[in-house]
Amino acid sequence: MDLCHIKNQLWRFKKSLITAAMMTSMLLGGYAYAIDINTATQETLEAVKGVGPTRAKAIIAERDKGGSFQSIDDLSQRVKGIGQKTITKMQESGLNFEGRSSPKSSKTSRTRQSQ
Repeated sequence: MDLCHIKNQLWRFKKSLITAAMMTSMLLGGYAYAIDINTATQETLEAVKGVGPTRAKAIIAERDKGGSFQSIDDLSQRVKGIGQKTITKMQESGLNFEGRSSPKSSKTSRTRQSQ
């Protein structure tokens, strides 16, 4: 092996490490916040693993038509093509259903917890 070949391999290795580090930070950064399926925009939904443009449109259309999603089962029943594998990917990406609870029910929950 000549010196030029070794330098080329070293450069490729460094590039791979940098790429891996960037991807890891982006993936871990996704866990820093939750995405509420009941308020998310199409662009936000598309950023969720397992959701592309078509599925994001279907989620929003069903949400506009039938109101907030109350649970994972509700989402799966109302939006065609969303099964357990997709739901698992979506949850791992930070998707949640927080928008379903009203301020009144949240207040009641806090009162019961403090008793």
